[in-house]
Amino acid sequence: MLRVKPKNINRMNSKIYILIICSFIFSLNTLHAQKKFVNHLNIKKEFDALQGDPLNNKFGNIESVKVVLDYKTKKIYFINSSFYKYHSMFCIDILHFPGDLGDFNKVSYHEKNNRMYLLANINHIANTNDWFMDLAASDKMNAELINYFFNEVKSSVYFKDNLKFYLSTPRIINLYDEKLLKIPCVFSDYIYKNMSEQSIETGEVIGYFKKYTLKDLEKIRPNKDEIILLNETPEVIPDVRGIIITQFQTPLSHLVILAKNRNIPLYVDTKAWDNEKINALIDKKVVLNVSKSKFTLKVTTATIKPPKKIQLKPLHKNLNHKEIINLNQLPSLDAQQYIGTKALNMALLNNIASTTKKFKTPQYTYAIPFYYYDQHMKKNGINEEVEQLLILPKDSIQLIHKQLKKIRSLIIETPINDTLIEKLSKIINSHNEFSHFRFRSSTNAEDLAGFNGAGLYDSKSAIVNDSIKTISKAIKVVWASIWNDRAYYEREYFHINHKDCAMGILIHRAFVDEIANGVIVSKNLYRVKYDGITVNVQKGEESVVEPKEGILCDEFYCHNFNGRGKDINIDYRSTSNLNNNKPILKATEIKRLFNVTKMAEIRINKLWKQYKMSDKYLDVDIEFKYENNYETLYFKQIRPYMD
Repeated sequence: MLRVKPKNINRMNSKIYILIICSFIFSLNTLHAQKKFVNHLNIKKEFDALQGDPLNNKFGNIESVKVVLDYKTKKIYFINSSFYKYHSMFCIDILHFPGDLGDFNKVSYHEKNNRMYLLANINHIANTNDWFMDLAASDKMNAELINYFFNEVKSSVYFKDNLKFYLSTPRIINLYDEKLLKIPCVFSDYIYKNMSEQSIETGEVIGYFKKYTLKDLEKIRPNKDEIILLNETPEVIPDVRGIIITQFQTPLSHLVILAKNRNIPLYVDTKAWDNEKINALIDKKVVLNVSKSKFTLKVTTATIKPPKKIQLKPLHKNLNHKEIINLNQLPSLDAQQYIGTKALNMALLNNIASTTKKFKTPQYTYAIPFYYYDQHMKKNGINEEVEQLLILPKDSIQLIHKQLKKIRSLIIETPINDTLIEKLSKIINSHNEFSHFRFRSSTNAEDLAGFNGAGLYDSKSAIVNDSIKTISKAIKVVWASIWNDRAYYEREYFHINHKDCAMGILIHRAFVDEIANGVIVSKNLYRVKYDGITVNVQKGEESVVEPKEGILCDEFYCHNFNGRGKDINIDYRSTSNLNNNKPILKATEIKRLFNVTKMAEIRINKLWKQYKMSDKYLDVDIEFKYENNYETLYFKQIRPYMD
């Protein structure tokens, strides 16, 4: 029989004791993690144990816990998101709400004091001491209840001195303006001031991790198997597996649209450039995983699989049409082949506007067909320079840049067809209501399903009888932009034959005194479960897709809650700091945008099918403007939105 010495017994007892203690601690942690709710938040670990993804990802980098106040018992519940994704699930399961989801929604979001429950989200901006409480966009809770609810939550959390209330809807902002909210309130600038991250396009890829400045990219072309870190927003998106960038992006910016078009992971981390852990991965093979709220970079030995080859349908161009096309009439079914996609879409948009009377389109819309661009290139020997461009090695960035610049210069410097200028001058001078006209690209390689082409080509304005801003100069600047570096490389990425491309021009009166401008996407980008729209809008002419540093626009989504169609629920992601953080549009104007956008989406899809531009039903991307104190709504562009 084996004897164990007392010394060994003590040692064994000590080990057993430690195991028991560890097991006990683990059991406590597990038990805590499995709690379905708590009534107080005393430490951050309690919040962390309960938190989950917000119901929408309109901000990103946010940690969120749902909270319910039982108005009858006056008891607060902080809910474990692992068990309950929605407030309704908790109320039905734990508080024994007597009904189904439909019944719950009917009684849980009205404004009066006889509500059964008060519902909200408690949000923490990661890596900060900033906390804010917000309501669902559909919640009509009155000011008295908001004040009461906020103070009850505040008294039940350890971060009470840092808790704020987020003004997320026009209705709540009105309550604030009327001084009915007696609690600390904040606009979106409070949320953004300390945020350092933003998820743009999700996905997982493997590649070699590299770091580039914009100056580097002027001389070096990253390899296709790289994941890159950039210090600024590039004009040309490199052909790489994934991108981490240090500058925030607007959701409908050209970089974002092009990244989504390519379907490559893209994440913003303003602190990544000097992050030691990230820099330690330079030159190593890594896996980049971008989710809706964060990204991870890890060393890997996995094989880098080649990306799927992207190949668009062949482009077509018809060079037989010489007449300037009046876009106030529907052109022939093959018009895309001689005036380009943007001009054809304008003709279709004009048709919708004239038949529905729900919005206006820019006055005096015309198209210059491909014929004149092609003639200009042939007559002046510029096609020979294009041939020289196309035989250059694909990795000769500086040579390609130099040749593209030479082609653009030749297009602008050589004489233009006199007959074209005479025809166009006669048309424009006949419309003496406006003196400023906008000339915009309309190629056969943009605004396509599968190839957005946002921001690749240039627009230019001309002024009637002006010696500097001439019609001739405007035309040639737009023509030349087909050979922009960003356009060339984007076509390269999608394997588009440059020789197949042709440039037409869309012309319409210019907007010189717009009161607001913006972009609409005909889907709810942040709560895809609900049919809706997402809108970016800004005062005056300030760009919403390429804003100046530090400028915020109004960005909101709105939807029909539960598909009822009676009320439009509006939820702000940001409000314009050019408008004192107050909404630019009134609720009635937003509701009009919602209804008109959905109508235009249906009608343009029918026309796209008729013109054989798409055999699928597509979401749309619309550029709009307001004039005359918001009385006149213009849609100035429509194209497919590819998410």
